Amino acid sequence: MKLQAFIVCALLSCSPICKLCASDVPVHGVTIGVQSGDIGTSLEAMYSYGSLVYWPKTSMIKGLGAISVGMETGPLNADRFIIAPKISYTMNWFVSFGASMLYYTDFHGGSLRFRPEIGISMLGVRVYHGWNFSVDRYNPLPMNTSFFGLTYFVKF
Repeated sequence: MKLQAFIVCALLSCSPICKLCASDVPVHGVTIGVQSGDIGTSLEAMYSYGSLVYWPKTSMIKGLGAISVGMETGPLNADRFIIAPKISYTMNWFVSFGASMLYYTDFHGGSLRFRPEIGISMLGVRVYHGWNFSVDRYNPLPMNTSFFGLTYFVKF
């Protein structure tokens, strides 16, 4: 739990640093993705709002920091349909960091999960590795505990 709190604090403390050396441009769009893990393949779709960060005196994009709200499926090959509303925050500067809170449910039971993520990102594409940690009591829903994901950010 201390590691999770440290990761969240580190992610939140990095955002003021960007404002000192670059300009921010508000942006919003849709993030769509697929994940493959130890149980199976899942899909995700989110509305994302954040800031594009540009290098000073150039139009080259330095990164994207965004908060996202959306849905994710459980493994598509599971014997029951599982869906997870989620909220996440990501910072993408070639190296990508993120954290999500998800509530997986099959409408008979549920499980609240915290997910740290680390990966790489470029040109709206993000490849990452994530881990799902149970926040509440354990519920044996079939879901990926460790997986690789691929997402694409579509700017409006």
